[in-house]
Order: sequence, then structure tokens, then C-alpha cells
Amino acid sequence: MIKVLYKIALLSIVIVSATLLYQKHTYAYHTLVHIDPIPHTKALIKEAHYMDAHEYLNYFISFDYVKKNPQAQQLLAKIQEKRDSLSYQSDKILEGVRTGTSDEIIGQASAIGSDFFVVGDIRDIFIEAKHYFNNEKVDTLLFALSGIGLVATAGTVFTAGSVAVAKAGISVLKLAQKSKRIPSWLSTFIIRESKQIRKTKNIASLNPLFHTLKTLQKHTGLTQTLKLLSQTTSFKELKQLTKLSKRYGKSTSTLLKLSDKQILIQANKLKHIDTKTIALASSYGKSGFTHLFKDGGIHFLKTTKRLKAYAKVGYKGEIWKLLLWSMKHIHDSMLIAFMLLSSLLLIPFRKLRPTHT
Repeated sequence: MIKVLYKIALLSIVIVSATLLYQKHTYAYHTLVHIDPIPHTKALIKEAHYMDAHEYLNYFISFDYVKKNPQAQQLLAKIQEKRDSLSYQSDKILEGVRTGTSDEIIGQASAIGSDFFVVGDIRDIFIEAKHYFNNEKVDTLLFALSGIGLVATAGTVFTAGSVAVAKAGISVLKLAQKSKRIPSWLSTFIIRESKQIRKTKNIASLNPLFHTLKTLQKHTGLTQTLKLLSQTTSFKELKQLTKLSKRYGKSTSTLLKLSDKQILIQANKLKHIDTKTIALASSYGKSGFTHLFKDGGIHFLKTTKRLKAYAKVGYKGEIWKLLLWSMKHIHDSMLIAFMLLSSLLLIPFRKLRPTHT
């Protein structure tokens, strides 16, 4: 009886090792682990970034594994309560008017409200001129944008308000600069163009940029526009993101981050995959997109369904969790060693010995 149990144990080791080795390189289930949004959300709250915290957790709350988590629901309610409070909103409005920037929509609206009219441009020119005369650091980009804003305002006299898009675009760019979200390529471009605009009093060279920003803001909102703008490396990339925003809407920035820019890099492949499948892949982070590109949308959905079924194996899925841990932490060479050693111990060497007559 002991010998039978011994052989069964060795055979089990061979089967389990072979299964783990096969699964690691065929399905790689161990890489498909849902992102837990709670730790990052708490970190954002600790830094008083309530808007970002709400946006991040609210994205994940649409997935069942987060929706069914009471802690996530309580955290989201806590964030919303803070953002809805009168004192918080008042502070953000004043922040927008006073500094010209804010991380909240209501503060950004007040910042843009002052910038949209000539008073905002005059205020910023005066501030930067003061810095110059006091031998302090001058924000050349902000000074350039304010000058362009004055040219655009003067232009409304002759165009009956047709430069409203330009004024809105300038306000967004000023807000981006004050919140340190203007990429270097854009800063260089605007400063270069501003020199020509001062001479010609014509902002036509910036119209493509202003219209692109308008479209991006239409599909994603102001906060997302600022985030997406900061992640671009060229005007071409900005236009590509604007095109993607028509498909992904307000989730564009979050998807860009969770996919490690794969929604931009692999845009041609993803346009043939359903947006719900892409959203599901994002809940697994970059590894979700790796599986999606490798196996395709249909196979990826089958894999995730299989994962849900496996997660029910054993008490609260503990057996499946153990297998996932094994696939992630046990090296291939160790699994091969287990298989070889167990296989050798299963061989009946006594029967193989030659009999002496």
C-alpha cells in the first residue's frame, strides 16, 4: 500500500510540474491578474488628488471584481462626498481664479473663464514682466501665449468672434503650462510661432492646433485633454490621440496609461477588436494587452472565462491561487528537475537488472 501511495505521489509531481510548465508557456495565466485599484486610489487621496482618485477608481468600478468589493464602494463614496462639499468646491474656484490652474473641473473652468477674456492675458503679461524687472525667472511660454491671446482678441473686431476657437485653445494651453503639462515639443513650437505672430498679427499657423484641442476636449473633457496633451511627443501623435478619443471618449487617458500606450502604438490592430474586450484587457494592465495581441479578441475572452471557472476551484479559489503563485514563482528549470527526478524514481530499476543464472 505504501509503495502504491509513493508511486501516486511521484506521478502527481510529474503531472503537476508538466501542467504548470505547459500553462506557463501556452496560456501564461499567471500574468493575467486583475489590477487592484484601491492602493493607487488611496495614494492619490493621500496626495489630495481627489479628482484623479475618483476618475481612476470610477473606471474600475464598472468591473464586477471591483463593483462587488465593499471597500471600493465605500472609498468611491468617500471621495465623492469630499468633492461635493461646499468648502472643497469654493477652494477650487478660488484656486482657479488666483493661480490660473486647478486639478478640478470647477477650478479649471474658473481659470479658463478669466483667461478667455483679455483680463487673463493682461494679468499674465504683467506677472511675467514683473518677474523680468525683478531679475526672476520668466515663463517665456506663458508670456508668448498671452501675447498670442491679445492678437486673437484684437482679431475678433474684424472677424465677428470667429477666433473663439483660438481663444479657447490658448486658455487650455495656458492652463496646461501652469499645471506643468505642456510637452517640450509643443512649447518649442508655440514660442517659435509667437515671434512670427507678433510681426504679422496673424494666428493662422496655430489654427490646426486649436481645432485639434477643441476636438479632443469635446470627446474627453478638459481634464483628460490636459493629461493626454502631456503624454504626446509630436503634433502627429496629438492628432492620433484625438482620433482615438472619438472611439474611447473619456476613458482614453486611463486606457493609454493602463495599456502602456499600446492603444496608440497598436491602434490598427485594436480597431478590429470590440471596445468592451479592450476595456476588459485593461483591467489586467499591460499583460492583458499582451494576451489580446497574441491570441486575438475571441480567444482572449475564452481565456478570461476559463480563468473565472478556475477561480472557483477549491475553497474560495485557493487551489487556483496556489497554481498561479507556482506558475509565477517556480522557475522552469526547477519544474523540469522535479519531472526528471520523479520520473527516474518511478522506474523499477530492480526489474531492469540482469538476472544471474
